[in-house]
Amino acid sequence: MEVLIIYLRLYMTTRITEALGPFKRYAIWVQGCERRCAGCISEDSQPIDGGYRLEITDLAADIINTLDIEGITISGGEPYLQEESLVSLISLVRAKRDLGVIIYTGFIFDEIKDNKLTAHADIIIDGEYINKLDDGRSLRGSSNQNVIFTTNRYKEYTNMYGMQGRKAELRIKNEKVMLVGIPDKNTYKILKGEQP
Repeated sequence: MEVLIIYLRLYMTTRITEALGPFKRYAIWVQGCERRCAGCISEDSQPIDGGYRLEITDLAADIINTLDIEGITISGGEPYLQEESLVSLISLVRAKRDLGVIIYTGFIFDEIKDNKLTAHADIIIDGEYINKLDDGRSLRGSSNQNVIFTTNRYKEYTNMYGMQGRKAELRIKNEKVMLVGIPDKNTYKILKGEQP
């Protein structure tokens, strides 16, 4: 009997963050995005062949065993470029734990509303990042992006999205500084070594 091994190409993960949605969350940044939005905060996640590959069973086990989390946030890169693998990952995790799922995507909701991955999400934050529309509001990059509650799981947290001010965290992993969350423009410039 042949065993099917499914991989995800990842840019990075972090086990616990409070910067990407309600509650403590496991965050996943997939690798690969063809949009190349000007001002993207995770440019290194854009090359399709960058990052690293990980079996979804290993990632699912890590998520399941991270006890202090309420959910998963998936960003990138572009999650919908790895739709099948992410659907399999979420299914494996939810077979063991009831975790919420938030997905950031460059697609607009009408393009993905009937997609299998969308059916596994509780919130979709849609739309390309547009630098000139970056208004500094919470949990989205620019004002063109919409927050779509596809289930009722997080309905009472609608006020968290689009508030003035942002939360971001810095992490050090494998001697590399990682930014978690959506920083304001001045913080992002400082992190890039530019004048705010």
